Amino acid sequence: MDTFRTCWQATWRRPWIAAGVAVVLVGCGGRPEPPRAPYVPVARLEALFGPLIAVANYPTPSQHGTGDRMGLFRDGAGTVWGLPLAIDGNGSVLGCAPPTLHAAPVTDILPAGGEIVGATNAPTGWRGGTGELELLFRDQAGEMRWRRVASGALVTEPMCWAQELPSPRQRLGYYRLARAVR
Repeated sequence: MDTFRTCWQATWRRPWIAAGVAVVLVGCGGRPEPPRAPYVPVARLEALFGPLIAVANYPTPSQHGTGDRMGLFRDGAGTVWGLPLAIDGNGSVLGCAPPTLHAAPVTDILPAGGEIVGATNAPTGWRGGTGELELLFRDQAGEMRWRRVASGALVTEPMCWAQELPSPRQRLGYYRLARAVR
């Protein structure tokens, strides 16, 4: 009710036409925010998903994306997890992992024996987006190889939400990259 009251008080001070007021009323009090998974210190995520091994930005397939930060964590079984990162007002790094993430399906397979040395977004050749996430691997022979990897979207809540503008209401996906069997 407080959200509705605050929104109504802000709108009555300016002359609005009836349709404009209706839009504001629906936008202010219409639907509640879906639950958000919390951003917590990275050390808590490392205890669950292994050490942070690389960082990148979430790919933005269109100009409506945010390019939020993402961390890659490797657990003891060799699975690599791509999870949202944020920086708080003190400069501390935080991360987000929904409670149901360990039950989420694998999104892609990593090459056997390769070690991740970096992460980036694939260039798209146009201003509309940053492309897919690419990982840079050093294979067993020491050669460097790029490989694009797929992400997934959770359907259960709470979820991780974008921290950056223009779209802080954007839900962020995840990466669960399993090691190929040799």
